[in-house]
Amino acid sequence: MALQTTSTRDALVAEVRKQILSGELTPGEPLTENGLAATFGVARPTVRSALQVLVGRHLVRQSGGRSLIVPVLTEDDVRDLFFVRTPLELEAVRRIVEDGISPTTAERALVTLESLPGDASWADRVDAHTTFHVALVDSVGSTRLSRIYPALQEEMQLCLAQLRASYPGSQDLAEEHRELLSAIRSGDLDRATTTMRTHLERAVQGLLS
Repeated sequence: MALQTTSTRDALVAEVRKQILSGELTPGEPLTENGLAATFGVARPTVRSALQVLVGRHLVRQSGGRSLIVPVLTEDDVRDLFFVRTPLELEAVRRIVEDGISPTTAERALVTLESLPGDASWADRVDAHTTFHVALVDSVGSTRLSRIYPALQEEMQLCLAQLRASYPGSQDLAEEHRELLSAIRSGDLDRATTTMRTHLERAVQGLLS
């Protein structure tokens, strides 16, 4: 039997990431070595290493000198992220519909999202949402698309973390994605691409409002 171990640094990365994605740590909030060391009872070198990982994953950003903060996504950030994301997902939808691909992994991911209890954390919903979108893209079967797309995921999750107010009901996020998957499964290319475009545009509008 293989045993899995988690280092203190990795555990800290996971916890800080969860707090960022759940909204417990808000955009612009400073993240200091002393503060995190005291909060979690770990050594400063461990905190420093964890923060470096989070910076590399775009969940923490340097702001003014050496201080680190939870990123505040500017209008330019949002537009640029979706400028890259939108054509990738629209192309994935087109290929799925035109090639008659059955996105079964995406269906399973959506069922997981729908099955989350009402009191599940927003971070858990963000993770399930991301798994759905990655599975949808992966279903195309393009090695390079599946290599490129995940590079956007952390920032996409950061966006969704800041969209919590747009989905007040516990099933709102899942219902929107069920509608999206139904449109893709319909085999109607116009319906599928229009629904995906509307889905992404709603996210942009929510972030910019």
